[in-house]
Amino acid sequence: MPTLLLLLPVLLLAVSLADVPDPKFPTPNLWTLGVNYSLTCVLSNLQSYAGSDVVFRLEIRGPDSILRASQSSTSTNISCYFSPLVVSDGGNYTCNGTVFVKMDNSTHPINSATTTITVGIPFAPIPEIYPVTGISYAGSRLLLNCTCTATDALPNQTMVDMSWYRDNTLLLNSSYLLVSPTTPVSPISYVKRVWFSPAIKQDSGVYSCNVTIRPMVPSTYVHSQVQSASFKLTITVPMVGVSLQSSSQQALAILPYNELHLMCSATVVGAVTYPFIFSWNLVVNGSGQVAVTDGINTTDSFPPVGFSLAQVTLTSPGVYVYSCSVTISEASEISGTSQTTITVSGPSLPLSPTNPQALEVNSSSVSVTWTVTKVTFTPEVYRVRFWSPPNTSYATSDEVNGTHDISVEDMQYTILLTSLTANTHYVFQVEAINTIGSTLSATFQTYGTSKEKFPVLAVALSVPLGLVVMTGLIAGLVAVLCYRRNEMCTIGKSKRPLPYEIPVTSKRAPIFTEL
Repeated sequence: MPTLLLLLPVLLLAVSLADVPDPKFPTPNLWTLGVNYSLTCVLSNLQSYAGSDVVFRLEIRGPDSILRASQSSTSTNISCYFSPLVVSDGGNYTCNGTVFVKMDNSTHPINSATTTITVGIPFAPIPEIYPVTGISYAGSRLLLNCTCTATDALPNQTMVDMSWYRDNTLLLNSSYLLVSPTTPVSPISYVKRVWFSPAIKQDSGVYSCNVTIRPMVPSTYVHSQVQSASFKLTITVPMVGVSLQSSSQQALAILPYNELHLMCSATVVGAVTYPFIFSWNLVVNGSGQVAVTDGINTTDSFPPVGFSLAQVTLTSPGVYVYSCSVTISEASEISGTSQTTITVSGPSLPLSPTNPQALEVNSSSVSVTWTVTKVTFTPEVYRVRFWSPPNTSYATSDEVNGTHDISVEDMQYTILLTSLTANTHYVFQVEAINTIGSTLSATFQTYGTSKEKFPVLAVALSVPLGLVVMTGLIAGLVAVLCYRRNEMCTIGKSKRPLPYEIPVTSKRAPIFTEL
């Protein structure tokens, strides 16, 4: 019975220890970096143990089970202090408790309590993007600035990240990679730039600049602050105007008439800062495009106007199509092209002269004129053949040189033939000659060269038949005039009356003759 009485207090104590409440932490909150805080673990409703022979022991362990605070007493709470809260304070915390019984020197554990401290970054500067409007030209150098200013010194153990995104995708190209952390120690402005060298159409999109304040050592228990600014960038592709001109659209397959000069000019509208690139190509007789590199001289290749010159030699007949393509260096999507067609004629006979005429017919000279519709192959010369039927052998005039410009059409030429025989019927023909051969115009003729000029003679003869013969030579033409029934009659080509009037006495019609 005494033994039972001795065990009774121990049993009663064991029962009462089982009723010790669990320790409790306050509800976890987001705590701000740099602020003073205290974390308290509480055992409540311990009044029944007041003055008893027991001691409660509490301890708070932080991340990595590091002991942060401990206390042995009969009090109801224990606290650990953060002065101030730093990044490394973030993490899981545990409050462990034990009960020490003095009667038998025994220690009894009680339940544990856990909580998590999340450290919040106090602020992040709001970024600003320049330019505000986002319209630019492809081929230009474009700079985007993202600026943020920290008005207060950022907390220790934090860093600033500034990141550029396009359409929510981080720009990974080395020239665009803008995640560049720094360690701030005082209020400062941070600037991050995106360079487009040059801008291309694919650069269009929604760009955002994110500013993040984060711990130097990444932690899941630190809540980073992020601020963002965005804008839409539109890249417009300018049109390149290209004009290709040739010194001639036609050429001959013989030196020096096959040397041509081509000029390709390019213009572009927009803030294009990269030079033009000229490319020359040639297609002969409709097939086989080849690049042209010889004889090219690019005199000015920078926007807004550029020029490229080409000197070409064409020795074979055919159709040559030259094309000039222009792009912008580093921005090949900006382009334009132009072409020109050059027809090269090979050796061929000249075209027959057309519209031959004899003008200013005199007693010993005639002016012969004709038209050449087109020169087919130079050098080309012309001369006049002439003869007097029934004789078929002909004489020739001096030669007249034709034009070397084969693009000229309907050229007129004239040759003066001299030392002709008066009062003679002539036939003429124009001959065109080149190195291949000759062609002839249609023949044409005069009614005769004029007669020699003599003094006017008037002769009146009386004959039994009453014949009157009057001969007059005036300016190589004969005019015979008479009066019949008081009317003047005229025979011959001249309408100019003679200064002599001869009366007609015979009733028989007179006979007139031209000498």
